[in-house]
Amino acid sequence: MRFSAAALPEADRLAIWREEFGRKFVHLDIAPLQDDPLRYDASFQLLDTASAGLGTMSAVRCERSRRMIADCNDDILMLVPLTGRLQVDQAGQEATLGPGDALVRRSDDPGCTWSEAGHFLTLSLPQAVLGAKLADADRLRMTVLPGGSGALQLLVGYARLLFEAPGGADPALGRLARDHLLDLAAMAIGANRDAWVLAQEGGARAAHLAAIDASIARGHRDPGFGMAQVSRALGLSPGHIRKLLAARGASLSDLVMAARLASVRADLTDPRRAGVPVSQLACAAGFNDISYFNRAFRRRYDCTPTDMRARSRGA
Repeated sequence: MRFSAAALPEADRLAIWREEFGRKFVHLDIAPLQDDPLRYDASFQLLDTASAGLGTMSAVRCERSRRMIADCNDDILMLVPLTGRLQVDQAGQEATLGPGDALVRRSDDPGCTWSEAGHFLTLSLPQAVLGAKLADADRLRMTVLPGGSGALQLLVGYARLLFEAPGGADPALGRLARDHLLDLAAMAIGANRDAWVLAQEGGARAAHLAAIDASIARGHRDPGFGMAQVSRALGLSPGHIRKLLAARGASLSDLVMAARLASVRADLTDPRRAGVPVSQLACAAGFNDISYFNRAFRRRYDCTPTDMRARSRGA
């Protein structure tokens, strides 16, 4: 789901947005903090009984009053300002968050936040399930998590990756992503012993594997890309990366090779690249030995690159 204030008529944008999105959808009273036009553009992933939101907005004040908590929603909200600062007043506590910090709050408590313009990530998680995973469930009332926490960074990284490779409407994938988010949120807030152990094989493992896949997708076109680059980018040891991939029946070199071959295949079947020589496409995908590329391509797709291109043209 995507929401954008720009889709509304400019003259009535603020009024419609405050009523339809603010009061009716998220049950918040939203008011701009500056005279600048309202800006809000966000996508939401609905993940069974959880949800995640990622977007940008102008500076706003958001209040959840006692009247608005009558919707009986007792989810735990996690709000992460990816840029800009956030101030909060809830449960008798006040705090200021910087970029990368996370606010944990109960949605059935009244409270107010003041956000600078910028990017944000939000998570809505079922309170009963998350609370059972924590060593101290009282932390759910209002807690600020520092952005330097490794567990929080893993949570934020995994949540953002959900928007790069969304699972669509598959309910099973939604439930799996929800469970991973709950594992990672519990680790970031303070999981009890049993939940921590289970999270290592659940959410933490999934988040690390997703981060490895994303690193390969971003870097495979670099001929020098390999274990050293992935290890440095993710802060994981080469041994741990090998162990994670081995449990999935794969190796990093195999995954990098597959990504490079898939890139060339996509280019060969793209009519816009019909005039680009195969050797140039291979080099752009990270291959520096054309003979090796041709052999690898034939093993993977049981045809030559030239044949693949011809087939795509219907020749």
